[in-house]
Amino acid sequence: MHAVASAPVRFAPIARAVPAHRCRTSAAVKPGVPPRRASSIATRASSPKNASQEINAAKLSVLVDDLRAASGDANGTDLTEEDRSEVESILSVIESLCPTDNRAEVHVDGTLAGTDWELIYTDSSGNSSGKIGPFVGKVKQVFKPANGGCPGTYTNVVELFGGVFTVKLDAVAEVVGKDEAGDKLKVTFVDTSVWVLGSELFRKPFPEGRSGTWVMKHVSETLRVLRTNQGNVFALGRVE
Repeated sequence: MHAVASAPVRFAPIARAVPAHRCRTSAAVKPGVPPRRASSIATRASSPKNASQEINAAKLSVLVDDLRAASGDANGTDLTEEDRSEVESILSVIESLCPTDNRAEVHVDGTLAGTDWELIYTDSSGNSSGKIGPFVGKVKQVFKPANGGCPGTYTNVVELFGGVFTVKLDAVAEVVGKDEAGDKLKVTFVDTSVWVLGSELFRKPFPEGRSGTWVMKHVSETLRVLRTNQGNVFALGRVE
C-alpha cells in the first residue's frame, strides 16, 4: 500500500508509461542494466538457510494465519481498539521474523516485478484502506513486470462490487536509505484513475513531487509489512 496522500480517491493505468522524470534510478539498480528478477526473497537473506530459519518460517506461516483471522474481511476497517491491539501484537512478532536485510532494495531491483499483493490489514481510514464512502473494497498492490516499466513501478487497486467500480493509483518507489526506524522507500505518486466495467472514466495526475515514505518492517515470500510517514501500518499478503 502506499503512504497516505491527500487526494479524494486513490489508486492507475496499466498501459500508460510512467513519465521519465518520475522514473528515477535507485542505487540498487545500475543504469543501462535490465532489472533482474531474483529467484526469491528468501535467497536474499543475510545468511544461509538453517534450522533456525526453518523454525521461523513455520512460525511465520502460523502468524500470517492468525493475522488474517484477527483482521476480519474488511481490511481491518471495522475493528475495535481491542481488536487492533491484538493485531498489533501479532505484527510486532512478525516484524521480528523478517528473513532478509534487503527490505527496501527488493522493491526496486526486480525481485517483486510481476507480483500481486492483497491488503490483509491496515489501521488507515483513507481510501488506501479500500473504504470509499460506506463501502469497503478489495485492495491489491500490483508490481509491473520487468518489461512493463522502470523498477519500483506499481499500481494500487481498489475494487468495489466485484470489480464493477475500480480506483487505481500509479506510483514509483525508490530506496532512500536506512535509519533506526528501518529500511526506507520514497513513494512518488503519478496519477489516479477511475474505471467502471473495465472502461476508464477519468484520470487525474498528482501535483509534481507528491510523495510519501514507507518504512519496510517485514518482507518475506508471503508477507510485506510497511509503516508510513502518516503513522499507518499496512500488511499485504502475496497472491499466488
